[in-house]
Formats: sequence, structure tokens, C-alpha cells
Amino acid sequence: MIYKFSFLWTIVSSKKNQKGFRKFYIDKKYLRFVELQNIDRRLERIEKTLKFIQENMVDVDVIITEEERRMLNESIENEKSGNLVSLEEIKNVRNKAR
Repeated sequence: MIYKFSFLWTIVSSKKNQKGFRKFYIDKKYLRFVELQNIDRRLERIEKTLKFIQENMVDVDVIITEEERRMLNESIENEKSGNLVSLEEIKNVRNKAR
């Protein structure tokens, strides 16, 4: 199927500002090709935007609440003072209990 379009164009001649119509015939396959090109360009822009978002997204695991910060500081203080028990000691106690 062929689509018919009319475009307004200006005739370059000795007469100033003389306008006329010129008819163009565009094949349906060409329209489909142009449409696919537009879709491809839009998908590329979406992919670039998603990549930007992924690169600049804040990692949720990095953010800690005030309570978690307090618990972390308390744990660091306990470690410095030697109040913590190592995993090896816990395993030894568990194995002896069996």
C-alpha cells in the first residue's frame, strides 16, 4: 500500500514568495522502517537512562538506622574491651556439651 502526502514547498524562481504543493508517495515498508528506527532510538534512550539510574542508585544495605548505628558502636566498644566471645569458643563449648 502506498500513502500519499502533500507538502507545502516554496518555488525558487524570479517571483517572490510563490508557494505551491508537491505530492510525495511513500511506501508502507518505508514507513514501517522509519517507525522501527524511532522505536530503536527510544529503546536506546531508555537503556541509557536505566544504566544511569543503576549506577547512581543508593545501596539500601549501606544505609543504617540510628538503632543499628547505636548497636554497631556498642559492639565495637565491647570488642575493644574484650567482652566478646569468639565463634571458635562457642563451637568448643557446643561440642563439649554433646
